[in-house]
Amino acid sequence: MMKALPIATAALLATLAVPSAASAHMGSTKALEVTPSETGATVEARIEATDAALALGLGRSLDADEVEQHGDLLAAWLTRGITMRSDRGACDAQAQSVALESGPKDQLLATLDMACPSVGSLSLRDDTLFDDDPDHEVFVTVHAEAGSASHVLRAESRSLVIDTAPTASSTASSFVREGIVHLITGYDHLLFLLSLILIAGLTAKRDGLRSAAADIGWLVTAFTVGHSISLCAAALGWVALPIAWVEATIAASIVLVAGLNVARPEAPSVKTLRTRNVLAVAFGLIHGFGFSSVLADVGLPQTHRLLALLSFNVGIELGQIACVLALLLPLAAWARRPSYPRYGVQAGSLAIALCGCMWLFERTLAL
Repeated sequence: MMKALPIATAALLATLAVPSAASAHMGSTKALEVTPSETGATVEARIEATDAALALGLGRSLDADEVEQHGDLLAAWLTRGITMRSDRGACDAQAQSVALESGPKDQLLATLDMACPSVGSLSLRDDTLFDDDPDHEVFVTVHAEAGSASHVLRAESRSLVIDTAPTASSTASSFVREGIVHLITGYDHLLFLLSLILIAGLTAKRDGLRSAAADIGWLVTAFTVGHSISLCAAALGWVALPIAWVEATIAASIVLVAGLNVARPEAPSVKTLRTRNVLAVAFGLIHGFGFSSVLADVGLPQTHRLLALLSFNVGIELGQIACVLALLLPLAAWARRPSYPRYGVQAGSLAIALCGCMWLFERTLAL
């Protein structure tokens, strides 16, 4: 057994090493605020100074003097990469100001004026940073008389149509998509979910697939109840917790649940399952605050605010259901083999716990 565990652990760690090496949520981010006008639009950009410096070969950071010295270069980079078009052709972009805002993460603040041939139909495109970071995300807020609308640009979808009056259906579909994307790219949430599912294979072997599906259904429902409560409370501004503490606690929850699997690689009794359900609710509350940090980046629109929140939560649930459906049958089939408790549950959970320990260490240092 002592020889088998390291082999299985190494195999699992090899698949998890890339996402776990830096943080649970990879990729740089940028924020754009777009305000349409009678002549085109104004775009206010907020970019981490480190990202801009690396993209332009100016080192790993920029201070105020360097921003002033390289102002023309920075302005040209932004106006070349952040572009806008109307139905009659390209808009003329002019950078009015580029300044440095000091903080825990220094940021460049830039204002771009877009003069367009017409304003009947405008589209925005951002090509900056994606070539250097395929995981880069751009959080776009469009301000209009009808209210604000939120969008996210990614490497595969770098442009959007400026919709000054977003419909309820477009808001719902956009936030459902964001919920799904965040769940399947949130490696810490996925590993916590996997920790809950691994033990279900043993239940399938002992009591059948239907019983295992029911058990994991209760666990996922308990987790959903917990994170839905805290996600709504945080997104609506009723409760606020320091995100650094939240992220560290999420890592600790992964270590604890995976550790329980390592210690007891067996199908849970009714009492044990109740205990796990209580843990799922409790840790779901913490994970919900983690989900809310994404909504803080994306921004809830002024119109259809509650619909956007509900849709984001629905997207998370759809992502969870997809993960459970994708994993339960293969795990149940594997559980028929004698090696599953050792390789699947113990070694797999040990690998998950090690990733959680790595995140916990990194996030504790950031407190």
